[in-house]
Amino acid sequence: MIWKKCLLKAREKVGEDALKNPVYEWKTVKKTRARSTPWTDEQIALDERDVTRNEQRFIIPIPYCRFPECQMAVIDGIEQEIKQVIDLSPRWTAIQVKAYKE
Repeated sequence: MIWKKCLLKAREKVGEDALKNPVYEWKTVKKTRARSTPWTDEQIALDERDVTRNEQRFIIPIPYCRFPECQMAVIDGIEQEIKQVIDLSPRWTAIQVKAYKE
C-alpha cells in the first residue's frame, strides 16, 4: 500500500471586508495519511458519467465518528475539494474528491 501525506482543511471565518462580506481562510484541522482506492466495476457500470473520470476516492485511517468537519484535502501537495465522506466503520473513512488533472 502506498500511503500519502494528507492535510484535512476547513474554511474558517477570519473577519469581514469593507463591504461587510465574510473573509475566509483555510485552516488545517487534521494531519493524517491517505491511500487511493479504485472504483469498483459495479460503480463504473452503473455510473457511465463523468463522475468516475473526474473524481477519486481515498481511504483515511480515521473512524467516521471522529472524522473532522472539513471541505478540502491536500494530498501530495495538491488541493482537492471533498465531495463526499463515506462511512467505512469501525476503522476507516473514505473521501471522494474532485480530481483536477493537469
